[in-house]
Amino acid sequence: MNPDRFLKSLINYELRPGYAYNLADYERFLSWFNDPHLSIGKVIHIAGTKGKGSIAAVIDSCLRAAGYNVGLYTSPHLSRVNERIKYNGREISKVRLTNYLKSIKPFVKKGRAARTFFEVLTTVAFMNFRNQKCDFSVLEVGLGGRLDATNVAKPLISIIARIGYDHINLLGTKLSQIAREKAGIIKPATPIITIQQRRSAHQIIASIARANASPLLIADQHIKIEVKNLSLKGTDIEIKGIWGNFKTRLPLLGRHQIENLKIALLALYECRKYGYHIGKNALIQGIKNLHLPGRFQVIRQKPLIIFDCAHNPDSFRALHKNIQDFDLNNFILIFGASKFKNINYCINNIFPMAESIILVPLNNPRSFTIDALLKKTYRFKNKIITATSVKQALNLAWRLAPKKPILITGSFFLWSFGDHI
Repeated sequence: MNPDRFLKSLINYELRPGYAYNLADYERFLSWFNDPHLSIGKVIHIAGTKGKGSIAAVIDSCLRAAGYNVGLYTSPHLSRVNERIKYNGREISKVRLTNYLKSIKPFVKKGRAARTFFEVLTTVAFMNFRNQKCDFSVLEVGLGGRLDATNVAKPLISIIARIGYDHINLLGTKLSQIAREKAGIIKPATPIITIQQRRSAHQIIASIARANASPLLIADQHIKIEVKNLSLKGTDIEIKGIWGNFKTRLPLLGRHQIENLKIALLALYECRKYGYHIGKNALIQGIKNLHLPGRFQVIRQKPLIIFDCAHNPDSFRALHKNIQDFDLNNFILIFGASKFKNINYCINNIFPMAESIILVPLNNPRSFTIDALLKKTYRFKNKIITATSVKQALNLAWRLAPKKPILITGSFFLWSFGDHI
């Protein structure tokens, strides 16, 4: 079996419009494999609009530093689908992935509906984590929460990262509607951890938590983090609060990562209440050892190339702040985006800061066309050129200004160049 060919044959809502999930059908599907989602160790389940991947990475790294066997399931991937499923920091091998897909394939079209790309990969993750006998499984929601395939798991702790406006064509145009979908991961009598959300989102989360008798914990109230030094090599921080006081370096760049770290640290503290041994040294080492590609990542130092997967208003705001904090001036912007994304903040605030702009299409049927992007960015026409790919855009940028910093942003799907620089 060719795993890539099989996965491409499945319905993939990451590449096409739509959102048709039925958790009852999916649970029946899982029953054919003896309910792997119920035997994957203690589950930490993470929803939210912004920061899910960072929170998952911190928790995973710190739990492994404490000596636990950890499964990590995240999405989307940057280069290889194997990246989504990790055990103790290592991607699932092609052999394991292929073997699981072979066992799943005969059942994909049984029942009332064919299983989707995301459901099949989620099943692979569950099967792998069960077979690896994970102590913990850290699961990142793919889309929304209430109907997401990961929501069949029975978590020890649930987490909701910052909620903002994304996937509004699927989750709703109001923040309260989006929050209700995210808060669909809250389970009865299960701690729910978040940060101080915007008022309408907080009210929804608090209401659903009360209805489920689930303790609601606000990370900002328990953990304080002071930034001591901010550089492109990492952020030196001092952590105070329920963990006591200690210093470490956070490799994930930008002040916006501080709230994600607070959430992760509170979740790890909650794990201790259930008898798991996680010490301060594990936190220090786990944070220092973090690696999460694609989040304001320095790809090359000379000339400076930074990739950031920002693709919604809140992530563009964080990127804008990073550009200011790290004093990026006269940079060349390489930009592409999905047509269902709200890119107005980027156009209004980041485009004016760029010396030159190169627009590119995504390798994705949901991409903005170049013509559509040119119409939306017409007022910057004097400093815009176009390219057919990120690779071509980089070559153009180096010819235009060999020493200028380059910022690549707008979508995860721009990463295709990343493994080859």
